[in-house]
Amino acid sequence: MYYNLFDSHLHSDHSWDAKHSVTFLCETAVKKGVLGISITDHCEINEYESRQIERRIKQCHFEILKARAAFGERLLISNGIELGQMTQDPALTEHVFSLVDFDFVIGSTHCIHGDQDFYFMDFKGADPYALLSDYFDELLAVAKLGRFDTLAHLTYPLRYMNGKYHLGVELSPMDDRIDELFKILIQSGKALEINTSDLRKDPPVLIPPLKYLKRYRELGGELITFGSDAHCAEDIAGGIPEAMEFAKEAGFRYFAFYKQRVPRMLEIF
Repeated sequence: MYYNLFDSHLHSDHSWDAKHSVTFLCETAVKKGVLGISITDHCEINEYESRQIERRIKQCHFEILKARAAFGERLLISNGIELGQMTQDPALTEHVFSLVDFDFVIGSTHCIHGDQDFYFMDFKGADPYALLSDYFDELLAVAKLGRFDTLAHLTYPLRYMNGKYHLGVELSPMDDRIDELFKILIQSGKALEINTSDLRKDPPVLIPPLKYLKRYRELGGELITFGSDAHCAEDIAGGIPEAMEFAKEAGFRYFAFYKQRVPRMLEIF
């Protein structure tokens, strides 16, 4: 059993695909024995206006301030954001940073420029390897831009290519680009997220797989964050104890939890 539980990726009802309020998430985290959470609601740059994201960011920030006052020392609450597709409009990305003071920024890519989220794709008539190649090109651009603290769900397209549609896509053709990506993260002092969302599925899958977590460590990677990617309260910290086991197997003894955009290193125990 692990006691040093922190969840750095979860969504409140200010994300259009999530269920529960900031307060309820905090109450549930405390009941589960979680010590700290980052509320990281979606900010999809390519859907900024249609989703009324600016209003959502400000409302969530206000609720986090209230929750901090209410929960005090019982729960460390980090004001985060999941910033998707940031390279698709760098000027708008910079505008987002002017809205509130974020503690933690997740960099993510859910869709290739000009296309829909992989979540909505059925991949009929598509070359999955061409899509995967384009995806990693975008991830590399995000990494080079560097306006984030941790890079989220490295193998996001496989969640649907293999998890939902069972296409059997192999990740190994992307190994050189993944190495390049890891080197950029390491050199720029950015973290790699261990996303546990697919550990709650059958069969359970670590994101990224253990092979790549070991490779990141082999290349000199030290900064990792744990995130359940929960969209409802019951999934808070789901899979994180298992992910801690994988992290230790890969050679990690510490993980990061961010406040004021600075990593606080915590022991895995």
